[in-house]
Amino acid sequence: MSELISSKEAKLAWANGEVVQWRQSFKKWNDLEPSNVLGLFDCNEMEFRLKPRTITINGIEVPAPFEPKEGDKTYYLNDGMTDGYRESEHLEHFEYHFGAWRTENEIRQVVAALRQIFE
Repeated sequence: MSELISSKEAKLAWANGEVVQWRQSFKKWNDLEPSNVLGLFDCNEMEFRLKPRTITINGIEVPAPFEPKEGDKTYYLNDGMTDGYRESEHLEHFEYHFGAWRTENEIRQVVAALRQIFE
């Protein structure tokens, strides 16, 4: 599940070209369309999030990796670990060979999809 963002963060993200989604009363997430955007930001009943980015591994949709900044907490694939991943704080010159994910839940989905390939 994606993290909620404030209406102010949503407005800024949308202005910067990000795909923002909204919902009301825990209903279905909707992409923010240019025709209905301004009124939604002012409604206290709305929730916002950045639209989750995904990739497909072996026919399974999983969260896409992200580009971490210095000091970001990351999770990355590591076949030396029993669970298939490691947690780390991003260092400027560290290279992720297969990407980095923001949360442990995201990397677990990726590991599970990859393991299905070899079953």
